[in-house]
Amino acid sequence: MSTSWHLTHDQLHQYANHTADGVTAMSAEAHLTRCARCRSLLPADEAWLDRSWSDLRDVVDQPRRGPVERLLTAIGLRESTAKLLAATPQLYRAWLTATVLVLVMALTVAHELPRGSLLFAFTAPVVPLIGVALAYGRGVDPAHSLASVTPLAGYRLLFTRTAAVLVPALTLCTAAAFLMPSVSTLREAVFWLLPALAMVAGCLALSRWMPLSLAGGVVGAAWVLALVLFSLADGLDPSLLFTPTAQVSWATVLGLLAGAILLRVRTA
Repeated sequence: MSTSWHLTHDQLHQYANHTADGVTAMSAEAHLTRCARCRSLLPADEAWLDRSWSDLRDVVDQPRRGPVERLLTAIGLRESTAKLLAATPQLYRAWLTATVLVLVMALTVAHELPRGSLLFAFTAPVVPLIGVALAYGRGVDPAHSLASVTPLAGYRLLFTRTAAVLVPALTLCTAAAFLMPSVSTLREAVFWLLPALAMVAGCLALSRWMPLSLAGGVVGAAWVLALVLFSLADGLDPSLLFTPTAQVSWATVLGLLAGAILLRVRTA
């Protein structure tokens, strides 16, 4: 393509030496893409250009995989799923760090105070819920708009992100539970598991009508309200939420919510 004007010697010199102001630099950049005569006047390091193009081709054609993506692929996940799990929102990493700190604090309180174990009991069921609420959706995922138009969007992405949160959350909480005073068996260590799973299922079910983060806030507020009501009521104690009878109720709620979610997926 020919042009009716050309860059002056001073403009070319300033552009080549990166001393041109922003407007001049952008104008020169646009002109050089169409004018072979002006491009030929620019000094060029052919070796540097070859190395730059070679590096660019490596990045585009052979993107480097991170350690998390390589680990997930090594344990058998498909490459596309591993890439999806590795590309989690930045808030996920912050939540994981906060989870470790909260569990360490809860364990410290449990060992130092007479009834300190209650703090862990009331906190552990909420940890997976917070992670799920921050794992997917507009406002918590900077790439949500981009991801929502991909073939993996929708329920598959939602459930994949949920699994990516649940596995480390359940692992960390179970490991922390074994470090609690007077906990020695797996049954004693997972007393919080059914309430946690039921609240996560409730969050996923509510996400049909509201953003996932808001659904997590609603369920979390309901949990706190239940603890307050049990604390204030005569003859009741918040620890009753973990008795065998309560565990049956949690299991029933979990089953109903799982059925509702499955029905929602099949009819979508």
